[in-house]
Formats: sequence, structure tokens, C-alpha cells
Amino acid sequence: MQESFGDVSDAIARAVDFLATDIGVQSLDFLPHLQQLVGLSFFYSNANTANAGQLSVLRRWFWRTAFSRRYSAQTDDKMDADIQFMTRLLDGDYNGIGDYAVTIEPSMLRRQKFSKRNPYTRALLLLLARKQPLDLTSGARVDVGEALSAYNRKEYHHIFPRAYLKEQSIPSDQISSLCNFCILPAASNKKISKRSPSEYFFDDVPEAIRAEILETNLLPEDMSTYEDNNYDRFLDQRAEKIIDFLSELIN
Repeated sequence: MQESFGDVSDAIARAVDFLATDIGVQSLDFLPHLQQLVGLSFFYSNANTANAGQLSVLRRWFWRTAFSRRYSAQTDDKMDADIQFMTRLLDGDYNGIGDYAVTIEPSMLRRQKFSKRNPYTRALLLLLARKQPLDLTSGARVDVGEALSAYNRKEYHHIFPRAYLKEQSIPSDQISSLCNFCILPAASNKKISKRSPSEYFFDDVPEAIRAEILETNLLPEDMSTYEDNNYDRFLDQRAEKIIDFLSELIN
């Protein structure tokens, strides 16, 4: 019995190592769905390591299940299906990934509220971290390890500041849209404060590397959106940027 517990513990440790090394999950607080750990642990209970092909499929599987409501109902059935998928993967059959479809529309992503309880929030933060974002105001590389080591709201920034949007009478649920957040250190967050994008994007975002800053934060390159303070257009454009990058990871 003790040996069995040891085997399970080792498998979980290897699964967690995959999450940390290949996905960037620094804390299980940021794992979109705890159920994902079941399938991964099953895989690593039968394999000490994954080969290159298996690793590629495991990464795609992670992102496909992260950006979904797969485990919101009938979770036992879904985890059983995950184990069947992992069994096929262990046997060298990579085609099972096709069973994990992801269909995310910009409008759906816009409606998601930034909240620790929302799996899409945790998935997005991991997605943003993969881009190794540059600080909006300094251009320095953001320490995503610190940002993802504990859920600290001071590390996340409303791109269209909350106070500014409230002054424009934008409803609270739209202000908290998932598409209105990026990873940003508290000092830069404070520097931007409640100023409008038409102010800080042109006054504080370093022009020489502005394109790289926007790209690494999955922000729209259309500067007229910020110049016009067009929040509705921004949300649409940001959703498209997020979906485009996600598509690179799941296909």
C-alpha cells in the first residue's frame, strides 16, 4: 500500500513538473481546472518522461482544456475520457487530441469577468505569461514568476483604467472584462493610475519599442483605438489577439 502511494506521489510530482516547466504554472492556484491534474498524473504514472511527440500533444491538450468549460458538468465522465485519451497517447496514438475541440468567439471572451474563480482568468494569465510581456511604461521584462506565484491583484492592470471607465459611465461588468487586463507591476500600475489610454499610451509607453510592448502583451497595434479611447473597439481587437495566439498553441 505504501509503495502504491509512493508511485502516485511520484506521478503527481512529474505532472506538476510538466505544468511548471512546459506551461509556466508556478502555483496550482493558477491551474485553470484541477481536473487537468488527473489526466496528467495518469499519463506520468505510466511514463517517467514524455517523448517530443507526446509533449507536443500534452501542451495542446492543456490549452484546449484550459480554455473550455469541459469540467463544469459531468466531471467524472470527462476525467474518464481524459484517461482514455492519455492511454492512447501512451500507446503512440496522437489522434485523440481531435476530440478536444475549442470554439471561442470574441463576444464570449469579452463577456468573461476577470476573477480568480473564473478558469478563463487563470488560463489567460498563463497565456499572457507565455508572451514574456514587457512593462507598459518602462519596457522592462515583467517578472511573470512573481506575478504567478500568488494571486495578487496589484500585479494585474486594467488597460482602460477602472476609474476612467467609471467616469464614462461604463457598466461594472464591462469594466471587468477579461480582455481589459494585462500583467503589470504595481509601480507601473500606480503610474498609469486613472489616466485615459489616449494620455498614457502616448506619454508613457516608450515609442521606440511600442510595437514590441503591444505584441508581448497581446494588445492591439491600432493606435487610433487608444487615441480615440474607443473601449468597445479595443475589447473586440483584444479578444481577436488573444484568440489568435491561443490558436497557435492548440493547433
